[in-house]
Amino acid sequence: MHDHSHNHHHHTYKSSEKRHLLLALLVNGLVMLLEFAGGLHTHSLALLSDAGHMLTHIFALGMSYFAIVLASRRFDDRRSFGYFRAEVLATFINALFLFCVTGLIVYHAIALLITPVPVREKEMVGIACIGLITNIVSVFLLKSDSEKDMNIRSAFMHVISDTASSVLIIAGGIVIYYKKLYFIDPLLSLLISVLILVWAWRLFKESANILLEATPKHIDIHAVKETLLSQVPEIKEIHDIHIWVITGNLYAATLHVRVANIPMAEGNSIMGKIRALLHENFSINHATIQLETDSDEKCLHQAGIHHSV
Repeated sequence: MHDHSHNHHHHTYKSSEKRHLLLALLVNGLVMLLEFAGGLHTHSLALLSDAGHMLTHIFALGMSYFAIVLASRRFDDRRSFGYFRAEVLATFINALFLFCVTGLIVYHAIALLITPVPVREKEMVGIACIGLITNIVSVFLLKSDSEKDMNIRSAFMHVISDTASSVLIIAGGIVIYYKKLYFIDPLLSLLISVLILVWAWRLFKESANILLEATPKHIDIHAVKETLLSQVPEIKEIHDIHIWVITGNLYAATLHVRVANIPMAEGNSIMGKIRALLHENFSINHATIQLETDSDEKCLHQAGIHHSV
């Protein structure tokens, strides 16, 4: 006896979320071009680094938008969970891209630390101020949506880190203007690289764990077992339990539950209790439950089949 619950409480994207994402994408694209041109004009690696940083934001925003479009497509027989993993894959690719960009920035920053180059600090500060204003606008556009979706949260985190880097560039440009310490520019680039790496590692780890179908870090399998055993007295044993993330806040589980020899109607009632407990206590809204009776257990042992977990 088994039950396959289909509580697909998938995240439904509102048109406002798509609109905010697309607007942030366009605004950041324009500012990235401005920072890139400004970096070449002012000889500022910090601005060029920030332009590279913003390029990763545009990549993140673009992939997020693309993932949302894919995720809105309905599931079918070949893709029973739909395209919800598209956003996880987008986040993983984005993290790898960030690692590559960081390597380029660090390489050029070290070269400029050895041989500093004068920069046009006034223009550098002015362009960084425009970048800061843009980032603040993007933060307000994405903040509320980031709380509901992993990929929008990924893009939001990028914008937050770039806001910090814009502040660093403005402060550095002011110091360069008064002190003529041109080594500060590549030093700022290295600091921006650290910011990029921190976010990249978090995104990489989160998306890789989902792709590897690891148990969500906030869910303890032993706690799940204890909750079910204490709340459903008919359960004798729980084994072969697996819990993973499909995407964002959509969790799935499979488990084998051993009970006494009972009528089918009572078994359906037990599975209903288990589903409710999994959903209420652990936000697991897709569960496949296999009930096994004492007679099933005896047959398995006679056939030489043993539980893996």
